[in-house]
Amino acid sequence: MVKQWYQRRVHGDSSKCSIMKATQLFLLFLCLVPALGLDCGDGKIRGVNAGGWLLLEPWITPHLFEEVNVGENIDKIVDEYTYAEYLEEDFYKGRLKLHWDSFVTREDFVKVSEAGVTHVRIPVGYWYWDVEEGEPFPPPNTDESDDHNPLFYLKRALVWLDELDMKAEIDLHAGPGSQNGFDNSGRRGDIGWVTEEYPEDNHNVLRTINIIDKIAENMKRWIDEGAFRQETLYGISLLNEPGGWWDKVWSACKDELYPLGYEAVRKHFEDGVVVNLQQAFRPASDYYGFLPESEGFKSISVDMHRYQCFDDYWAGQADSSDGWWNHIDASCRAHEDNINATWPTFCGEFSLAVADCQKYLNGGFNTPYVPPLASDSACEYYNSNWETYNDYYKDFLRQYFLAQVDAYEYGNNGAGWFMWTMKTENNCAPEWDFIFLLEKGVIPANLCERDTICEF
Repeated sequence: MVKQWYQRRVHGDSSKCSIMKATQLFLLFLCLVPALGLDCGDGKIRGVNAGGWLLLEPWITPHLFEEVNVGENIDKIVDEYTYAEYLEEDFYKGRLKLHWDSFVTREDFVKVSEAGVTHVRIPVGYWYWDVEEGEPFPPPNTDESDDHNPLFYLKRALVWLDELDMKAEIDLHAGPGSQNGFDNSGRRGDIGWVTEEYPEDNHNVLRTINIIDKIAENMKRWIDEGAFRQETLYGISLLNEPGGWWDKVWSACKDELYPLGYEAVRKHFEDGVVVNLQQAFRPASDYYGFLPESEGFKSISVDMHRYQCFDDYWAGQADSSDGWWNHIDASCRAHEDNINATWPTFCGEFSLAVADCQKYLNGGFNTPYVPPLASDSACEYYNSNWETYNDYYKDFLRQYFLAQVDAYEYGNNGAGWFMWTMKTENNCAPEWDFIFLLEKGVIPANLCERDTICEF
């Protein structure tokens, strides 16, 4: 016994040493493997948009535009097209490098993931893959290790999402020629994606389909190279918000973009990656029975955008004593569009705004910005200054958020939601800023164990 005791004292107890080594290795493993966030496990999408990051929008990053709208450039630089057009290429590339590197961080993804966000929709511009003569953008950069290349940051984000066991949707947010004339299409003004000569002139439509092919090929190559798992790529959205109020745009979508864009994605991903169709300002019923499984289509989803701040009705509600209740009621009724849906349907964009008071929001960059719809008195109240908001309004915002996500998650075809947007520059737009609202307690810290508002 004494000898055994002596040996253990001198040489150590081998079993204890083994346990200690195993414990040390396990702790080292925990340090090396990132902590994963919260997943409710019900298959619903709970997501955010990385808006204003790889595709600029003045109201999300106002300082980025105000700092260059000076002198002879005043009110000329209003979107990413004019940002590239009126500024020197070296400045354009250098300034956006700083923005791409700092505006969206891994810490942002961690914050939202810990609350139960599982998906991130990432808007991108067509010019990352295709630039024609006469367009102001630099030619596509084939060196993906170059930190002046937007694809360097897109790839980095996908790697982060993979590490955090999250999923991404690549959203072609800007099509050549502008699919809607809004600044979020990359070019404010007239629609040039199609012309009055469509379908004879379908150049930009076919160009868009070719760009979708390049995006899908790019994603497949990164996956094959081992940058991230295919499971990390939820899907590819063929084109954001085409101006389907014009019949020629809608015809181009349903006759060419959607079926041929679907084929372009399927050429690289037969399974496992969803092809997403954005609503194009059309009613949900236009997608009932569209591209059905009976004709060989599979893994499609539909994206409906739902804002309650961009028309005369909602402008009037901003001045009404019943306005907040009407927002809640309309939010709960949103689930009705999904009941007869052919494909899983999510809300790809929504916010907590009730008016268009946010600087540069409606109509874009202009000095001074005058909201086209909301009254002066409404904008004195909804002034984007959190410190001036009273507790009644903050409580309404909590209920407003819950009512919307209740509806978007409801039923077999209610696939979930992506809030617009994940963050804004210096929290300049509180009702649109997911991370800010999360930190202020408006959005629940645990989306899996939250209150509900709607009764279905």
